[in-house]
Amino acid sequence: MNKLVTRIQQFLFILLGVFIPTSIAITNLIIGFLALCWILERNFITKFNVIKSSKWMLAIFALIGLYLLGMFWGDQHLNADWQFQRLALLLIFPILMTMNLNQETIKRAVFAFLGTAFISALAAVAINNNIILPLSEYLSFIDPSWRNSAFITYNYHNVILALATTLSLYILVEKKSKYTYLLLLFIAVYSISIFTERGRAGQVIFNLSLVFYIIYYNRRNLLRLFTLLVLLFSFQFVIYSSTNVYKDRFDAVSNIIQNNGVRRVGNIQDIRYIFVRESLNRIVEKPILGYGTGSFGTIFYEEVNSGHIFDRHTTPHNQYLYVWFELGIVGLVLLLLIFYHQLKEMLRKKDGIHRLLLPLSFMFLMLVDSYLFIFILTICYMFLYTIYSRYQEQ
Repeated sequence: MNKLVTRIQQFLFILLGVFIPTSIAITNLIIGFLALCWILERNFITKFNVIKSSKWMLAIFALIGLYLLGMFWGDQHLNADWQFQRLALLLIFPILMTMNLNQETIKRAVFAFLGTAFISALAAVAINNNIILPLSEYLSFIDPSWRNSAFITYNYHNVILALATTLSLYILVEKKSKYTYLLLLFIAVYSISIFTERGRAGQVIFNLSLVFYIIYYNRRNLLRLFTLLVLLFSFQFVIYSSTNVYKDRFDAVSNIIQNNGVRRVGNIQDIRYIFVRESLNRIVEKPILGYGTGSFGTIFYEEVNSGHIFDRHTTPHNQYLYVWFELGIVGLVLLLLIFYHQLKEMLRKKDGIHRLLLPLSFMFLMLVDSYLFIFILTICYMFLYTIYSRYQEQ
């Protein structure tokens, strides 16, 4: 019975790689089946011992516990139900990390993810360049929203492609895979899609990954290092000059910074700028324990008059500020401890310096949105962390 459940679990893990870039609904379904298999597999003592020995997993449970306690202070908990739905996602992490996955399953999952991300990127490039119509015109189950790049929302798709690029570079450079040319093709198509979509976070992650590898592998050859960095910045200039989407998004950020957060259009301050300013102003008033679980959206809706509709926003588009606002410095420390211990875990690996890119990338992403509470990207990070923590050389 256990062997059958383990095989099903491994198959579902590979399927997870297929559907993370393409379908939130099916990803959700797969996660449910994985949780069921985890229960049916039993071996709870072994799993408990793995969880107990992991400091970052214990920090996750501590953070969830603090959110539960956060219901007992403050009087603004209207978004708490939304909050706990997102927190429940974090319980998937211990499930994935205690699954029985062999190297064959890990490597199949890697190429399932990279291959499907490639197909998704290819479709997005074709759509963005008016070669084909949006996929919703051909497939009725795809949301016809303008926000969709191919299968999913552009800002999520953009980040997934950037993380796929980081994984491709890691395997290409460190693992000396026999699929070198295929991986190079993947990276090329990912990059075209990333820079012809509206999402900025993925573009930054893509650039940071390339800068890391350029500096790390050329740090003893300054001439080659300088040449490659110049080529990278030249590539950015070409993209900026030839792609309206990239240019418009870059100019928008530049204008907001130069004008103290004020947009040219509408002459109102950018909502992210307001979130940072107003969050910090209120955090100073209650820095230790914050305002309580689920308080952010209600407080901003009732207290901040800025020309924006705050009831559409339940987070400040910054994971660190969000946790600090609701749970104080105690919650922020627990959040940081999760990633601190993940970084330490990666560094213990033979090629740990390269595996650090995944948690570091996600830590950066949390500066620009509350990505730990965004379903598909949280699942993507958990899936990739499971791979990075177990992937071995051929």
